[in-house]
Amino acid sequence: MKRKYILSGLLACALTFSACDVDLLDIPQKGVENEENYYQTDEQCESAIAAVYASWRNAYSGRGEKASQYANGFFLKNFLADDFNSGGARSDQVYAQEIYESAIVATNGWVENYYKRLYATIYLANLVIERFDAAESEVKARNIAEAKFFRAICYFELTTLWGTPPLVDRVLKNSEEYKVPNSTAEQLWKFMETDLTEAITSGKLTSKTSLEDRDGGTRATLEAARCLLGKIYLYQEKYADAKSELEKVISSGKYDLIADVGTFYHPASAGCEEYVLECVRHYDPSNMYSQEGWYGILANWGFGYGFIAGPEASMHYKFNTTSGYSYFNPSKSLYDAFVAEEGADGYRLNAWIRTWEQVVAMNIAVNTTTNKYASEGYFRLKWLASTDDEFVGYWCGNQSNTPVIRYADVLLMAAEACLQAGDQAGADEYLGRVRDRARLPRKSHVTLSDIKLERRLELAMEGMRFQDLKRWGDAPAVLADKGKKLPTFQIVPDPNNDLTTAAGIYNARYTTKITYVDNEKPLAGWTPGRDEWLPFPENELEVNGNLKQNPGY
Repeated sequence: MKRKYILSGLLACALTFSACDVDLLDIPQKGVENEENYYQTDEQCESAIAAVYASWRNAYSGRGEKASQYANGFFLKNFLADDFNSGGARSDQVYAQEIYESAIVATNGWVENYYKRLYATIYLANLVIERFDAAESEVKARNIAEAKFFRAICYFELTTLWGTPPLVDRVLKNSEEYKVPNSTAEQLWKFMETDLTEAITSGKLTSKTSLEDRDGGTRATLEAARCLLGKIYLYQEKYADAKSELEKVISSGKYDLIADVGTFYHPASAGCEEYVLECVRHYDPSNMYSQEGWYGILANWGFGYGFIAGPEASMHYKFNTTSGYSYFNPSKSLYDAFVAEEGADGYRLNAWIRTWEQVVAMNIAVNTTTNKYASEGYFRLKWLASTDDEFVGYWCGNQSNTPVIRYADVLLMAAEACLQAGDQAGADEYLGRVRDRARLPRKSHVTLSDIKLERRLELAMEGMRFQDLKRWGDAPAVLADKGKKLPTFQIVPDPNNDLTTAAGIYNARYTTKITYVDNEKPLAGWTPGRDEWLPFPENELEVNGNLKQNPGY
């Protein structure tokens, strides 16, 4: 059965790698067991690894702190690329607007939140690895292997986004130990490889029992570790090694592509055969906040802010009854890429994106002139929270599982590794499987450009693209004008519209237009020598004098 990852009282107070004086945290607490005596039993080891899972989930798809309350890695990485415009209002959620406009500064709260939460997860993983002995029990050995997996995935995020983050391979005990300098990319990649190789060769990581095993993937599995190691090899251009690891996952027979791409990020797909790694949540309204569901209100459509759901709207999609702020609007460039490859009636396109005309055909209307900031007239369905999503109404907390690694990603990485390693047949086959599900004809003699395009479409709006563009060296060209022109989509209803009936809404008429204004920020667009890496948070630099800021900040 699915595990409930709940922080124990001790671990909830754990030291995180953040801007504070760590010496001040060593304060005796009444009623709390001494740390030195805590890490002993299998039960305590299970609590310790549960804290790692919870911390990773919070970092990747949870909520931030205070002013950056909507921050998480998934949201951050989506805004870094060109799949989305922001939304809402330019004066609202300024951290999100900075990221979308490619004008990030070192005090950006979303960037700071993800950085600190990744290090908080590393700290908790280090506790498991240091405090327990793998020789003492199967439970401890398995959990240590899982902790190494999570330490590696955190360093993958830190290395690919910040470049030279500090390598913390132990529990830091005082403020002097805290002052860890930047590491080199070579040191970091080697460390990740070692962690994952040790986890894999330990023989302690579990696996799903079959395609139908919906609970077996709730832990970090052997196959998830192979996927991550294959990805790390791919980023280092070790193509033969990447091919070997990824093909072991494919040949395991434990994963497959699901039929309905519209169910991704919804409860219907939780634990499905396509999710290799996911952030697990369960329906429990009384513990919504401990599960750190992302806050769908930021990304939901703006019902209550101009939109009207007609009486037959639920025939097409069961929208949240609570309003949204209309962030994460698909970009015209993404929509155009889908149309160029799939056509306007493409299977994936129509499962994941709607035009305004298609929204009207869903029995949805507006009754007054409506201006949608940072919209080019396209509306996201992918990971849009619905009334089927076991959400808790307050702030639209979405408790659906969040995929981190999908099998489609594994196939596309394998296609790329095969192509670069000289296995054209393998590249054709793995790309072909993804296109089969997308209801598109297979390609022969696929090229790297074919794979790049398929990754953009298949993994659209899933936070993968920015890191892909950077590793391919395509980011400066593709993101050159990102944020330089700020769009607004205006919808003007015909005064003769009758919005009192479903038929009237279906037949309503509108005039629409898109206007663009120039962004006055000089940093907007890709800035060479700066935008290659995110800034280290300013308050981290104040505490750690050995940490050097990335260029341009």
